[in-house]
Amino acid sequence: MADSVEPRRSTRKAKPIQREPIPESVPTKRKAKADADPAEQLRFMLQNPKSRLTKMDISDLINGNSWNLLSPDSQSRLAALLPPTAFRSFKPTLGLDHPAAGDSMQVDSHDASTLDPSLFTDAHFLAAAHTFQDHLFSDWLSDTHAEKVEKYTKGIQDGSLAAPWKDEVWERDNPPLEEQAAASQHLAGEASELKLGDLAKNSVLREGDVLVYKRNFANVNVLVEKDVIIQRIDSRSHSLTVLAQPGAQRNLPADLLMPGPPEPSPPIRIMTITSPTQLETGLLDIDGRVDKAKRPNGNAWKALTVWRWAGDDMGMLQGQRGGREAQGTLFYLRACLYQDR
Repeated sequence: MADSVEPRRSTRKAKPIQREPIPESVPTKRKAKADADPAEQLRFMLQNPKSRLTKMDISDLINGNSWNLLSPDSQSRLAALLPPTAFRSFKPTLGLDHPAAGDSMQVDSHDASTLDPSLFTDAHFLAAAHTFQDHLFSDWLSDTHAEKVEKYTKGIQDGSLAAPWKDEVWERDNPPLEEQAAASQHLAGEASELKLGDLAKNSVLREGDVLVYKRNFANVNVLVEKDVIIQRIDSRSHSLTVLAQPGAQRNLPADLLMPGPPEPSPPIRIMTITSPTQLETGLLDIDGRVDKAKRPNGNAWKALTVWRWAGDDMGMLQGQRGGREAQGTLFYLRACLYQDR
């Protein structure tokens, strides 16, 4: 029987397995957040539209309890900003311009200890606090808005900017429509039965009066302004003969605005009219900047203003339109005549 062959075992000692040491994990340190600048926090709170002050009831912050938490020094500094009526020590006195007032001037005392606690619930104080919140929310307290206001103020002062009149802005943004004209006609009521000749017959219009036409045509971005003077009123038909400058010229020559003006000579335009609409059409034709197809319906009675010398005094002839003063629109004067009938 053959000897069985078995694997021979090595007599060498096994080399120990070297294991690399596992490095201990070093805990990472989170970078500490830099402390916010208190001045920047205050600026954000008082100027930024996203401030928490815009979303809270301001009475929860400004009230009698919060006032009592302030230091005496802080109370004194804030008390100096309040009116005398906010203190219990206030006593009404006569103004210095009153004949019975004394010669000595009373100096208002702002003692914080005499502050009337009802101030914080006063309607005027709360209205001012809510207005502050509105301005803060509207970004009116930011540095950017302050720069815009300063730039605008300087422009107004040096003449490089001009603020439009609110009436002109309204006329620009709200051009007259047919419906508005119809509504105006309805509101005029029975006064609309009076014609231009009735105004002349009752001396509401007189020879020498200046009629000032002004209308903004927003659809073509044109503002038409033109002065005409009533040269003559026919005694039978009460039609008006008026004089106007040619083209887009607005002001009349100075000699036509004086008492006893000379006879008109070219290029002065002469028109005979019997209604405000007829006068408006003639003036727009003379001006020539607004085509007939682009003239929306409107109330010519409201576009014409009467200027006249005050009473019989014609001494001040150097003012606007020969010293005349505005009497009102034809629409207004017609309503007054109707009421006086």
